[in-house]
Amino acid sequence: MAELTITCPSSSANGSGGAAAGIDIQKQVLVRTGGHFEKNTVLDITSPGAGWASLGDVVTFSGSDEFTDLTQVYLNGIQQLTAASASDNNDVYFVSTSGNIAFEMHLQGSDILQFWKFNSTTSG
Repeated sequence: MAELTITCPSSSANGSGGAAAGIDIQKQVLVRTGGHFEKNTVLDITSPGAGWASLGDVVTFSGSDEFTDLTQVYLNGIQQLTAASASDNNDVYFVSTSGNIAFEMHLQGSDILQFWKFNSTTSG
């Protein structure tokens, strides 16, 4: 059986080879270690529970605007269209609290989710 190794650099990777100055990127990876995950099922990325392995930072967002404007979501390396609610009919949508989202499609075992949140920083 093939072995998958994932490395998630810390959010403090600024400077050469990291994020541009003035931007801090929080990166979180979730790997589906369980089986099938039904579409439109709420997933709390801050505490995903059984059937998930989590790596990297814990990405949170204070509301739907922060989720859609500052967060990029990838499913198996393919960027997903984020939405403020299910009625937008995008790939992944904000549900209610800081880490609750849902996907408009079924997730399978071994699917890899990546969350990148871009935060402005001030230097001083």
